Amino acid sequence: MPNEEPVSVDGILDVAIEAGMIVLQNGGETYRTEETMGSMARSLGATSAQAFVTPTVVMLTCTGKDGLSRTRIERIRERSINLGKIASVNEISRRLAGHGRRKLVGAGVATSLLRRVVSSRNYGPVSVTVATGLAAFFFSLLFAGSPRESVVAFALGVLLRLALSLFQPLGLSAFIVSVFGGFVVALLSRLAVLVGIASTSGNVSSAVLMILVPGIAIVNAIRDIIAGDLMAGSARLLEAFVTAAALSIGAAFGLLLFPAEASIASTSVYLEDASAAFICSFCATAAFAWFFQINRYDIFWSSLFGAIGWSVYLAANRYFASPMTGYLIGALFVGFLSEAGAVILKKPATVYIVPGIIPLVPGGGMYETMFQAVWGNVDAASSTGFNTLTAAAAIAVGIALASSFARLAGKILRRASARGRHEPMKCGVRPCRRSCIPTILPRRRRRRGECFLSTIGDNRLSCRNFGSRRRFPET
Repeated sequence: MPNEEPVSVDGILDVAIEAGMIVLQNGGETYRTEETMGSMARSLGATSAQAFVTPTVVMLTCTGKDGLSRTRIERIRERSINLGKIASVNEISRRLAGHGRRKLVGAGVATSLLRRVVSSRNYGPVSVTVATGLAAFFFSLLFAGSPRESVVAFALGVLLRLALSLFQPLGLSAFIVSVFGGFVVALLSRLAVLVGIASTSGNVSSAVLMILVPGIAIVNAIRDIIAGDLMAGSARLLEAFVTAAALSIGAAFGLLLFPAEASIASTSVYLEDASAAFICSFCATAAFAWFFQINRYDIFWSSLFGAIGWSVYLAANRYFASPMTGYLIGALFVGFLSEAGAVILKKPATVYIVPGIIPLVPGGGMYETMFQAVWGNVDAASSTGFNTLTAAAAIAVGIALASSFARLAGKILRRASARGRHEPMKCGVRPCRRSCIPTILPRRRRRRGECFLSTIGDNRLSCRNFGSRRRFPET
C-alpha cells in the first residue's frame, strides 16, 4: 500500500465539499451530509472540521496540522433523487476512514472516485420510464383496481415520465413541474374515463400520483429534525407541503376541465389478500427503487422491507381496527428493518427507508381530498384531509421512533466497545487481558489510563475482579 502523504487544507476542502454536494443534491439528509463531510475531512488529516448544511447551501471549515483554518461555501441549485450515488459516497467515506475492504490513501484517489460517482448513471431513461409505469401498475392493483385500470395506470405512468423528461432541460422550478404533473395525471385519467377505457378515474389517478408524492422530502425532514437540524428539517417540511399543494392545484385544473364524473369511490380500499398484497407491494417498491437509481443488489432488500411494512400495516389495521395504528406500526417495522439492514449491509439507511415507506404514503387520500374539494363537498374533503394528515403524521412518528432507537443503540454499542478496548496506560503498563478496573493496593482506586505507579513505593498493581498482583519497575 502506498505511503500516506500529507494533504493541504485546500485539498481536504475540495474532497469533503464535493462529497457533501453529491449527497445533498441526490436526496440525502442534512445531518448525513454534515457527518460525511466531517468524517472525510478528518480522515484526510484535518485536526478539526465543522460543517453546516441547509437544503441549498454547503459550508465547511477545516483546520490543518499547521493550525491554519480555511472555510468554503458552495450553493446547491439543482436537486434530484439518486440514492445509488449517496450509497457510493458513503462507501468512499468508509474506505477513507479505514472501515472498508481496502483503505483509500490520498485525496487524489478520493477525488477521482467522486468524479466517477458524479458522472455515473445506473439505469438508462428507457428502463426508468418502464419502471415508472410498473410502479403505477402495481399500485393500481394494490388499491384494489381492476386489470383494465392497472393497464391504464401503466400507460399514464409512462406518459407522465415522458412529459416530465421534456420539461427537465428547461430548468423550471419544482413548483411548476409539480403543477404540470398533477394536471397531466388528472387530465389523462379523465380522458380515459370519457373514452370508456376506465370506469373511474379515482384508482388510476391515485396510483399515478404516488409517483409524484413528496415522500422523500417528508422522510428527510423528519430525520433532520430528529438529528437536531431544526432549520433544515422545517425547510424540507415546508418544501413537501408546497409540492403537495402544487400537485393539488394542477390536478384541480384537470378535474375542472373535464368533469367526467360527479362521484368517486373511496380510494382507501386496498387489496385484502395477504399474499397478493405482499407481491404487489414488493413489486411496486422495487419499481420505485429502480427509478431512484438504487444499486440492483439493494433493490431486493428495500423491496422486501417495503412489502413487510405493508403486510404489517394490513394486519395491524385488522387487529386494532385503526388505520392510524396500522400506519404507525408499519412505519416502525420499515424503520427498524432499514436501520438494521444499513448496519449489516454497510449502506445508508435512507437507501432502504425511502422506497420502503412508499406503499404507506397516503397518496389516494390526498387525491380524494382534492376531488371532494373541487366538487364542493366540504365536509367530505375536511374528513378525508384530516385522515390523510394523521396518516402522514403516524408514518413520520414511526420512522422517527425507529431512527431514535437505532441512534441510541449505536451510542450504547460504541461506548461498550470503547470500554472493552485494551489501551496501554500512560506509564506504559497494559492492564490485564479483561476489561476490568485496575486498582492500587491498598484500596486506592484510579481510573484506567492514569499513570499512578510512581506514586507508591511497592509498585503493585492488582485487578479487583480476579485478585491478581503484578510487580513493575519504577517509572
